[in-house]
Amino acid sequence: MAADIISLEDATVVLLPQRFDANTAPDIETDLRRLAGTAPKKTILDFSRTEYIASAGLRVLLVFTRDSMKTGGKVSLVEIRPPVLKVFEMAGFTSIFTIARTREEAMRKMA
Repeated sequence: MAADIISLEDATVVLLPQRFDANTAPDIETDLRRLAGTAPKKTILDFSRTEYIASAGLRVLLVFTRDSMKTGGKVSLVEIRPPVLKVFEMAGFTSIFTIARTREEAMRKMA
């Protein structure tokens, strides 16, 4: 398992690794597909450990978010470090994803 997945009462939290690139993306994608199969209503993708994201990681996030929305789920990204946030901004993804500073803020945005 490339990502740590924690089930909470109100949401599922996915702690992403330090690097989300071509090397780690396939394993993370497998973890997220497995999670998407359970159709969670609220998923928080926690980037607190992530220092780098590549286009392979962005693709995995897009697919997971799309699949979650198809089953009525909501996804929020939290604790994104400035270098990673800059990649989201450059790719125009800040308008695609729900981004929050904290898990609590994410829960409010997904209410």
